[in-house]
Amino acid sequence: MKKKFISILEQQLFETMNTAKAGLKISDEDKYRCEGFMQAGVELELVSDKEIQALIRSVHESVYGESIIARRSKEKLGSLH
Repeated sequence: MKKKFISILEQQLFETMNTAKAGLKISDEDKYRCEGFMQAGVELELVSDKEIQALIRSVHESVYGESIIARRSKEKLGSLH
């Protein structure tokens, strides 16, 4: 059950991040579905918050080729110019 949950969540995260990377707006429906799915996994004790955060970091690095922190730093520098 846990493996299936993580697999489905990973797919949702990939789709969401690829949408954002393409410069498209993530619909509120998709955003809330993903957030609700994560919360359900925690509430049902299928995964911990730590596991979810690790998966988010992993998928982000796969999609963007860099860590969340590195990407945010670049975005902040870009907004200063």
